[in-house]
Formats: sequence, C-alpha cells, structure tokens
Amino acid sequence: MHVRFLSDGNEYRSYGGGNFSKKKEGHGGIFWWAILITLLMGAATFCWFFSIMVFAHPEKPFNYKMLAKFHKLEPLRPWTTFSVPNGKKLNARELLTEFFPYSLEQMTVKNDVMKRSFIRNYKHEQPIYLLGAYQVLSLRMLTEKDVMSAGWVVRARSTELEDVDVELLLPGLTVSDEPFRVGDTISIDANKPQVTPLHVQRIDGDRICVTAIPLAYSSFTKSASAVKMTPPAFLNMDAFWPVTRDTGSPLANEELVGKEVAAKN
Repeated sequence: MHVRFLSDGNEYRSYGGGNFSKKKEGHGGIFWWAILITLLMGAATFCWFFSIMVFAHPEKPFNYKMLAKFHKLEPLRPWTTFSVPNGKKLNARELLTEFFPYSLEQMTVKNDVMKRSFIRNYKHEQPIYLLGAYQVLSLRMLTEKDVMSAGWVVRARSTELEDVDVELLLPGLTVSDEPFRVGDTISIDANKPQVTPLHVQRIDGDRICVTAIPLAYSSFTKSASAVKMTPPAFLNMDAFWPVTRDTGSPLANEELVGKEVAAKN
C-alpha cells in the first residue's frame, strides 16, 4: 500500500549548493531585542547624567534631600578661627559694591555657588568673609520652617552703611543661650574672619540683606563670654531666604513714625 502525505513542498527548499533544509525562522525576535537594548541603554545614560547633576548641585532642594536620604552628604565641618579657609574679606560698603551690580539671574547663580560651597565644606571654592560692626535690630529662635531648625537668627544693620543688613544664623543654641540683645553691636574682627554669607537678597530698592553663618561654631563671642554652637546636621533647602522679616530702612521708619504722630494729633 502506498501512503502519500499531502504537502506543498514548503518544508524542503533548495538553498545554495543543492542542500535541502527547513524553512528559515522570521527575524521579529531580533527586532524587539534591539528595541529593548536601546531602551536600556537610554535608561542607563539618563541615570548617569541624573546622578552627575545631583552630586554637582547639592544646594538644590530635591538633590539635597536625595543625597541626605542615601547618606551621601559629608557632615558640615566644625572649623576654628585658625583653620577656616582663606577667602576674600569685605566690609559693608564693599559688600554693597560687590553685589549691587548683579542682575537677578546672576544673583541666583551666586547664591547657589555660596550654598554649594558651604555644603561641600569649601573644598573647591573659597568663602567670602564679612567684616565690620553691625547693630542688632531683632532676634528670634530658629524653627523647622527655617533653613536650620535649632538655634537663633540675629538681624543686624551695618553701623557704617545703613543699606546693608546682615542676619546671622547661630545654630545649636538653646533658649537660655540668647546670643545678643536688641541694640547690641556685633563687631567682626578682620584678624579673625569667620562669618561667611550663604545668601544675598536685594530688598527695598538699593538695600541688601546678607544671610551669613560663623564657620567657627565654637568661638563666636558675646562680649567676653563664648557662645558655643554646633553645625547643623540637616539643612532645609526649601526654606525661604532671607530668614527674617525686613525691618525697613531707618528713613522709612522715621517717616512712618512721623505719619503716626501726625494722625494722632
């Protein structure tokens, strides 16, 4: 008996040399593998650039929180007056001359650089140091909404130039460690520079407010007694700058008082 299978002959075809082989498989799998590999390469490249940006700009709020979450931030160094890095020293008049020509964009970049340098313990950039005498206008304790959650902030105005306000961040102090009183004069000696700005804000026209911090946390003095501070363990980079409310210029305050007196009369 002859058995014959129905076939169109597709399973046997001649491919060069007269050899018979089965029909070749399609190339669809290779196409999808190529797409997958391309996507993976793109994801790897994105992650690489993203990590570079995070480490390069720790002053940005998202980047700072990301680095803090994975413990990639170096603790802030507790400097002394003898170990603080070298830097440019500016009094109130020189501060105004330095920052007044800055545009809004330039000021933003400069503020980012100052915060970044502080977070990195000044490994790549030198700090700027404040000099001169400043009279205390107000002070209060820091809260969790501020850039530092514990300590005091002191708002003072230059006795040399009324257009320059300075707010000093004094981290780690308790209620009993009230650093100054309203009316006190804070003198920053040129022989022991340590107060460095973190942020400069233009306020009320031609005036500026400089947010600064003493790098030598353990030796910032109040009269003859030493006020011992501690470096903050964490910074709230989402906080508002400057930290304190603007008390206004002396001329504006005098005009306001005059108006109130006239109204009462």
